[in-house]
Amino acid sequence: MTDPIENNRRQVLAAAIRRQAGPWTKKRAMHVLRAAGLPGPYDRAARRVLAHHHETGLLDIHDTPARRFYTRKDDAR
Repeated sequence: MTDPIENNRRQVLAAAIRRQAGPWTKKRAMHVLRAAGLPGPYDRAARRVLAHHHETGLLDIHDTPARRFYTRKDDAR
């Protein structure tokens, strides 16, 4: 069972992903979580929530040698 804070993180980030197109990075996700006033640690939480949304089909993952980022399924190239 997911704890309530993690569930809130997932909901907040999913709503932001649906509203805002473009690449989603850990840094961008951290910014959204902080702006929503959700408790940290933001670094690990952001990676975990982005991975969750990839696993559930909301995001596509893109790995490059220098960075990992995600895009909404409808933004995927």
